[in-house]
Amino acid sequence: MARVACNWLGLLLPLLCVARSQAEYHVGAGKADITGPVADVNLMGYAMPLQIARGLHIRLYARAFVFADGSNPRQRFVYVVSDACMSSQLVTLKVLQRLEAMYGGLYSKDNVLLSGTHTHASPAGFLQYVLYSITSLGFVEQSFDALVDGITEAIVAAHKNVAPAAVSYASGQLLGANINRSPTAYLANPAAERAAYEHDVDKDMQLLRITAPGPAAAASVPSNLAAKSEAAEGQAAAAGSRESSSSSGSSSSSGSSSNSSSNSSSNNVEGRGLISWFPVHCTSMNNTNPYVSGDNKGAAAQLIEKAWKQQQSNRRKAAALHASSSSRTSTGHAHAGRRSRVGLCSSSTGGSCSWLGWYWQLLKCLLTQQQPTASSTEATAAAAGSTVGRAGSFVAAFAQSSVGDTSPNVQGAFCLDTGLPCEVSSSTCNGRNEMCHGRGPAWPDDTASTAAIAALQADKAQQLWAAPGSEVSGPIDFRHTYVNMSDVVVRASRLTRAGATCAPAMGFSFAAGTTDGPGAFDFTQGDTTGNPFWNLVRDLLSPPSPQQQACHAPKPILLNTGYIKQPYPWQPDVTEVSVMRLGNFVIVGVPGEFTTMAGRRMRAAVAATIGDAWGAGLTVVLSGLSGTYSSYVATWEEYQVQRYEGASTLYGPHTLDAYIQTVLELVQAMLSGQPVTSSVVPPDLLSQQIGLLGPVVMDAVPRGAAFGDVVLAPLPAYSAGQLAQAVFRSGCPRNNLRRGGTFLAVQVRRGGTFLAVQVLGPGGGWSDVAGDDDWATHLHWGRHWKLSTQSFAIVRWQIPADTPEGEYRLVHYGDAKTLPWATPQPFQGSSSSFTVTRNASLLRRLLAAAAPSGDPHAAAELQRDALCQFVDSTLSQRLHEDVVAGAGNSSWARVPEFQRLQRLQQAAVLQRLGCSAQ
Repeated sequence: MARVACNWLGLLLPLLCVARSQAEYHVGAGKADITGPVADVNLMGYAMPLQIARGLHIRLYARAFVFADGSNPRQRFVYVVSDACMSSQLVTLKVLQRLEAMYGGLYSKDNVLLSGTHTHASPAGFLQYVLYSITSLGFVEQSFDALVDGITEAIVAAHKNVAPAAVSYASGQLLGANINRSPTAYLANPAAERAAYEHDVDKDMQLLRITAPGPAAAASVPSNLAAKSEAAEGQAAAAGSRESSSSSGSSSSSGSSSNSSSNSSSNNVEGRGLISWFPVHCTSMNNTNPYVSGDNKGAAAQLIEKAWKQQQSNRRKAAALHASSSSRTSTGHAHAGRRSRVGLCSSSTGGSCSWLGWYWQLLKCLLTQQQPTASSTEATAAAAGSTVGRAGSFVAAFAQSSVGDTSPNVQGAFCLDTGLPCEVSSSTCNGRNEMCHGRGPAWPDDTASTAAIAALQADKAQQLWAAPGSEVSGPIDFRHTYVNMSDVVVRASRLTRAGATCAPAMGFSFAAGTTDGPGAFDFTQGDTTGNPFWNLVRDLLSPPSPQQQACHAPKPILLNTGYIKQPYPWQPDVTEVSVMRLGNFVIVGVPGEFTTMAGRRMRAAVAATIGDAWGAGLTVVLSGLSGTYSSYVATWEEYQVQRYEGASTLYGPHTLDAYIQTVLELVQAMLSGQPVTSSVVPPDLLSQQIGLLGPVVMDAVPRGAAFGDVVLAPLPAYSAGQLAQAVFRSGCPRNNLRRGGTFLAVQVRRGGTFLAVQVLGPGGGWSDVAGDDDWATHLHWGRHWKLSTQSFAIVRWQIPADTPEGEYRLVHYGDAKTLPWATPQPFQGSSSSFTVTRNASLLRRLLAAAAPSGDPHAAAELQRDALCQFVDSTLSQRLHEDVVAGAGNSSWARVPEFQRLQRLQQAAVLQRLGCSAQ
């Protein structure tokens, strides 16, 4: 298992592009924190009003890449992948304005493409259209600012880091990481078209690899760290997939058909970054999750980046040791002693890669139904922050593609009440959608499922990095246009169906949700008739005209959004598309969630139009959720079925053909060397935005207490694999987002221990081991009751299996607003120290005060019971307040569906904290 994990640490070794004396491309990469408010704000994606942020799982980042022509560096484009639910038209406009102010005309709408990973656990309230902000109570300035600031910083960092680079491409099949959640709609596509593809979702991962010349020292890797790439057969089974393992391509890796492919590596180049495109919804964290998270793609990116950081650290240590040993007279004894004490993995692979071993332990646990543990950063890592402008930082972006009908819940959809599979065509249980939920590979643990899908993507990216690939070569070019999607006439061609688009409207099945996140009430997928009661409700907002109904047929219109303009437009009329050319590699940016077949048609149309004009080995990738968000794009045939994706296709049955026609116009302009001018522009609605989320009024603590005080201390000792946690008096995290910082730290004491002397250096004090961007840590925040000024934070650390023995503590950082008009002031709280040990007898002695028997399990249970009693009392009070307040002000809280969702959210929070619902 350790040997498999150490394949990650081969990231630097099999570099496939030998640096040229004069690089064809100049490339820069940058990364910055975009984490918005982690409390009080609705999470974007599921449209669940009660899914309110209560803490942080892992931080969110924007990862930017600048690609420039080596001979003409001003000929360049920017591609950004953000850990956000989608791109926002308003965010895009404001980022472009900032870039214009800093760089003049170097960056513009024509050559900047922003995309989102589609995590359903990022703070909401950053889109400028009403429908997408209803559950967030409108616009949330902190969510918006975090995105604009962070994305801009990432682009600036990439701009500063532009340097000669070589770019190559590889692709390979990844099974077990996605399924089609609307298979009956997919089957509506022509049989001949479906026969051209093996699966009903795309299984190929496309990888762009960026390397650059590096110093000789950076390439001197201890020979025992090198590990050949192994096939990933069996991962589909480990992820709980039902896909056949007999497919011969299940772990294949290949480049395009270019004759420039190479399987050699070079010691005079080093890696700079990678971009992966693979279609899977970031809905591994389900709709009861209350924590901000990058979901499976954010976790995959951090996994690769931390592996790179670990390997770079090992190289520096090895180089320092080599220099030190060379200067000694007794080289052999001194060097050998230093190696054995520090454990640099020069003689064993365990130390250098064991933190990654958690991911592989997880997959093993999934097979044996064991509870997975968590990973950690290296012991000397600093607390979390941004890597803006940090030269040499490896940036790994996991972008979305044709994500529309994909799901990471690879076990399929089952009824929560009976455990039986859901009815296939409508995704219901006894005629209702609420109980039909998809199951991830580690169901019911959605955090472990997130890790499993992340590990599969990250492992495939590592394999493709090490696999033979093809050089990317040729000119850089780009085109962009805005398009009024409410009024496009589609011409008949061999690639498009004649027709016209409509003003935006959402169908009845939109309200049914999906198996990743079911809707409510009596809506079902596949509804082509509608309902008289909901028609009446719809008509109170905006009754659709007969022409609008005919244009959208067979969609029964539930929300006539294109004609609702109060208080400002509900959905966009003007969207955008982009085509970015990097030689024989083409990125098509589209403003929504294309289904699998819709994406295949778009890519095929672009490839057919280009032909061999841009050389052999042409590769076309689709970048979904880019520039603007305009919901879904289904094929004409899928639209007729009216499952969720078809009902959410805004502009009618010819939406896909309109986008294909528009993109091909950009491609033809590139082929002929002609510019493109947009005839429409999107509105800037920032000044009209309404936000009903109130400010933080104030924070308080009981008399005699202080912010940062420990309410519940950790146990005096733990063994690896256990959960250490502490409860602190806190202030609202909205007082300071701590973007580029951290809300927590795990610290180890320096001095007197093996770890302190050999890794952290002599002296006392504490050093950070992990921050809040580490998978092993977790911040839960809450108020004692809904309107309380008092709040608490639970800092949790799942102690990784490879944690060195030593003395540790948990730290909470926050900011408190002690008066309504006061400026929030920072505070810090530190828990009592505790020992991490592998010595069972020592562990029992240390725990004797916490549990009479000294049994570590009994002590942990006593602490868990105390924490659960504390948390359960606060949740019960909040639930009671919500129901009473609702009953006093409206009839909404008396609706059984509302009460069911309230109880579901309460139970989910208790379960995530290791408590059973009362």
